[in-house]
Amino acid sequence: MPIYLCLLECCHRLSKYPVMASLPHRQGWSLWVLFAVFPCFLFAGVHSDAPDSYRTGTSEVRITFFATDESNRLVQPIDRNDFAVVDGDMVIRDFRSLTRSDETKLNIVLLVDTSESVAPRFQAIADQVLRLISHHSGDDLSIITFAGLSPAVLCTADCGGAAAENKIRSLNPAGPTPLFDSLLFSARYIAERHTPGVRQVLILLSDGNDTISRTSARQALNAVINTGALLYTISPNKPARDPKGSSALVEMADATGGRSFSAQNNADAAGVLEAVLADLRASYVVTYPLPTRTSGFHSLRILPKHNLNLRFHCRRGYFYDEGR
Repeated sequence: MPIYLCLLECCHRLSKYPVMASLPHRQGWSLWVLFAVFPCFLFAGVHSDAPDSYRTGTSEVRITFFATDESNRLVQPIDRNDFAVVDGDMVIRDFRSLTRSDETKLNIVLLVDTSESVAPRFQAIADQVLRLISHHSGDDLSIITFAGLSPAVLCTADCGGAAAENKIRSLNPAGPTPLFDSLLFSARYIAERHTPGVRQVLILLSDGNDTISRTSARQALNAVINTGALLYTISPNKPARDPKGSSALVEMADATGGRSFSAQNNADAAGVLEAVLADLRASYVVTYPLPTRTSGFHSLRILPKHNLNLRFHCRRGYFYDEGR
C-alpha cells in the first residue's frame, strides 16, 4: 500500500473500510503532514467523478474516468490494482466492476467569450471556432456566445452552414464578461438536451475572467458538474500572462473531469476536440457499493496505488438522495 494511504488511514483509525479525511475541504493537519512526508501526493491525487447522473438514490456508485501520465499523455490500459477511490471518508479498493466506457457519441456545446477582455485575441478565437466547425459538422454541435449582460445561442444543430459562419465572422467583441452567468446558462441548455448514452461536452474559449455575473463561480461550476458534462477550457493567453484567469480555467475543467489548454501549449479548438475524442476512447467505468447512505454531497477522488505519476480525471463528487 502506498505510504500516503497508510498515513491517512492510521490518522483516522480505520477499520475494514478505511477512512480518511475528505480531501477537498476537510484535510486538517493530516494532509499537511502528508505533503511534508510525501509531496508528490499533491500532483498524483486527481479530480474525481460521479455517476453518469450526478445525483443517485441507488445502492451503487458509478464513476467514469481516464488517466494521464506526468506529461499529460493518456495512459492505457488501466487495471483495478492501479488505483483506489476515495468516496467521502472511505478508501475503496474492492470494486464490483471495471470496464471500458461504452459512450461513443458526443453532444458538444461551444461557449465563446466575445467580451472586450478578449478583443486583442478575438480573431484567433474566431478562427478556432471555424476550424472546429470544419472538423465537426453535424447536428450535435451548438455554439453560445457571451458578452454584456447575457449569453446568446448563435446556432443549434445547423452550425456548419454559411449562416453560422457569417455570424461568427461578424462578431465584434465588446462589453463586460458574464462568464459565470454564461456557464449557468450553458448548464441549463445542456440539461435540457440530455440523451442517454451520449457524452455531453462543454468547450469554453475564454480568458477565465468574469466582470459582471450575478452567479458565483461555485454556483456556475456546480451547475455544470450537475449535468454530468465534461468541461474543456481553452485560454488565448499564456498562464504567466494572466495567472488568475488561467488558474480559474484549470480548476473548473479539473472539477468536471475535463482538461484545460492554453496558448502555452498551442491550444486549438479542433485539436481539443480530438483530445476529447481520445479521452472518451480511453475512459473506464468503475462501480462499487454505496459506502454510506448519508444524504447530501459525497466527495470523490481517485488515487494511484503504485505508479504515483498517474493522474485520474473525473468529477469531484455526487449527491446521494435516499428518496430517489
